[in-house]
Amino acid sequence: MTAIRPQPIDLKRVQQRFVRGRKDPLGVVWFGLGSFWGHMRHFLASAIATEDVDSRDWMNPDEPGELCFRVARQLGATGRTPTLLEALERDVWVDYVADTGDDFEVSAQVARLIFQEYELPDPDAPEQVLHAPRGDILIFGGDTAYPVATVDELNNRVLVPYNQCLQERGDGVPRVLLGIPGNHDWYDGLDGFARLFRRPFEGEGAGEVSLVPVFSNPLAHAAQWTRKFLQGGQLQKPKRLLLDGYTAVQNASYFILPLSPDLHLCAVDRQLKSVDHRQRKFVSGWQRAHARSTPWVIAPDPAYGFCEARPTGQELVNALDLHYGEWNSFVLTGDLHHYQRFTVGKTLNVIAGGGGAFLHNAALQYATPQLDGGEVQRQWPSVAQCRSLLWQVPWKIASGAAGFIPHLLIACVFSPVVLFHLFPYNRELGLSLGWGVLVCVFWPLLALVGGVREKPKVAWPALGASLLLTSLAPIAYLLASRPLHDFLPRGPRSVLALLICSFAGSFIFGAYLALLTRLGLQHTQAFTALGHPGFKHFLRLRIRKDGRHIDGWCIGLTDPLAPGQEPQLVDQFSWRVQT
Repeated sequence: MTAIRPQPIDLKRVQQRFVRGRKDPLGVVWFGLGSFWGHMRHFLASAIATEDVDSRDWMNPDEPGELCFRVARQLGATGRTPTLLEALERDVWVDYVADTGDDFEVSAQVARLIFQEYELPDPDAPEQVLHAPRGDILIFGGDTAYPVATVDELNNRVLVPYNQCLQERGDGVPRVLLGIPGNHDWYDGLDGFARLFRRPFEGEGAGEVSLVPVFSNPLAHAAQWTRKFLQGGQLQKPKRLLLDGYTAVQNASYFILPLSPDLHLCAVDRQLKSVDHRQRKFVSGWQRAHARSTPWVIAPDPAYGFCEARPTGQELVNALDLHYGEWNSFVLTGDLHHYQRFTVGKTLNVIAGGGGAFLHNAALQYATPQLDGGEVQRQWPSVAQCRSLLWQVPWKIASGAAGFIPHLLIACVFSPVVLFHLFPYNRELGLSLGWGVLVCVFWPLLALVGGVREKPKVAWPALGASLLLTSLAPIAYLLASRPLHDFLPRGPRSVLALLICSFAGSFIFGAYLALLTRLGLQHTQAFTALGHPGFKHFLRLRIRKDGRHIDGWCIGLTDPLAPGQEPQLVDQFSWRVQT
């Protein structure tokens, strides 16, 4: 395979038009019915977690030495040594990708990025290049498929595009597959995750590599599920999900892999709530026994995101007693669908969630990236690039391209106006009821989305303006539609009013989300609704054979589906293990 030399990324280039996928499965429509099912699974999974039902309780985490032996044996080592680098006696290459399965065609392009060899700038001699082969280990950093990482979604959105690419570029070299779950993996109770990442039991069938998407009729599936439920049976699923050429070696959703005497990889999982006591004991016990080692942590949530501390990430690093910021450490995460590298104290942080899912923006409240108590060295896309895309959000939501749930909700809110408008002498009553329902339903909803409790001085004016504009929509229409009284009967005129108000209200709702994002009050909803296909990336990492350096290169595609796109070098960094 010919190695590619990616060109440096241009962070100043602002691009507004991007090519979207046309092949099923398409990207998740965030306000659509399919995504709504994912939200329901989220709700149910969170309720179960609240009851302290934790699937990790039955897991038996791998003894780190045994996991090291399995990985080394798969990569060609014959003896048993305490660490991976001692067993292989060479550099180890690792590919890291997170937040993957969404649009089929985007996933296929990311697969081509990952399964490619590169010529990359040498950290020790920037004017020279070094050969960067495909990783010996491929690590998925969570949220493997959207909206819920079920067997079918994992198959259709990840494995099929990846396996099709591997059929073209497979080299027959055995490699290792590792992964941790994110929240979208937990919505399925880790069923799909376990079938992909758990190592097979003795006597378990090998399974088959999937190359064709499998689509089922939702109604037929529901009918089959109901029949099996009433009969006391169960639906049949593939026992194993296979990535061609890669072998799953882990037993639990978290693990420790000793890389060298001074460097250990610690991959953790917080379920949907927190790190469980067994995992804390497992990690802290290993750290106490290897006090001189330096941790490289792979986690599902960053401690800082959008230039602000994130409670879930902060709780995670504190629960594991990682001395975040105080000790030399490297924390690698996904969850946020962009790239950012920053330091907090002595801790290097890299967020690389560009594996295929919809884009998350940078922190737009700052002209340049700022971080209290730390320093941002790199982020992609830039603030300017994200701001240029933000204006598209209201139009995206109003047109229904992001789904029709907002339109349906607004139509329900304004239905009293239409209902009473059908009858004479009740327009005032209809408007009063419409306003009452609007205040009762939209006020708490918009307040919750807007983060009023966290930043009330900024959020309340935005909330009030959006609510006022939305509530004025039916009045504006009724006033403007008087010339139609002689041409349209009352019924069609009222239905038309409801349609216009639904789309106008959805546009205002989209503008409200965009305003929240611009002010830094809410960072995910606007760009999630935008469903943006651009700025995809993964990390290629080299663990030097001396075990004292990790070199990293972020390689990406600005517009993955545009013709003639070539890999670009987004970032390069080196982290030194202090001994």
